[in-house]
Amino acid sequence: MYLAIFIFIILIMILATDVEINIKSADDTIKIYAKIGLIRFVIPHQRLISNALKKEQLKDKQKQREDFKKLFKNRHYLNRLFKHSSLSMFYIARFTKEELYLNPIMNGAYLMVSNQISAYLNHHFKMVDYRNIKLIYDEQYENIDYFICVKADLISILTAIIIRTD
Repeated sequence: MYLAIFIFIILIMILATDVEINIKSADDTIKIYAKIGLIRFVIPHQRLISNALKKEQLKDKQKQREDFKKLFKNRHYLNRLFKHSSLSMFYIARFTKEELYLNPIMNGAYLMVSNQISAYLNHHFKMVDYRNIKLIYDEQYENIDYFICVKADLISILTAIIIRTD
């Protein structure tokens, strides 16, 4: 009996482990950091992307089109993962440091795109920290183009993977 309770408590602690993914772009390089519990590591995405590109170049055009269509059909897995995750930080740098009214066409386009991104984030994530959505120029992030921090726990990720939508 005590062993079953102990195993149940350990299982709950393992499934409640936090998973945090940080995506940062600085000087045209993307870095992806992950943290599972207390362990931090860098995801070697450059190698994964280069291997995927090499595989795609070996395919013919018809197969590439089918894969592209399949990508858009299977995006519900990513949307379900977003629904079970919380967005704790989102920053996009505005490339002009001047005021919005000085360059109305470029800054108007920026405002439209940034509001669309903000609406997408609000609609697709379980919880969004509105104080940390920054779509402006910030001195604290001097050389960073964008920064995204997504948090979840293992039970939410497993739930997003296992749930079937019919």
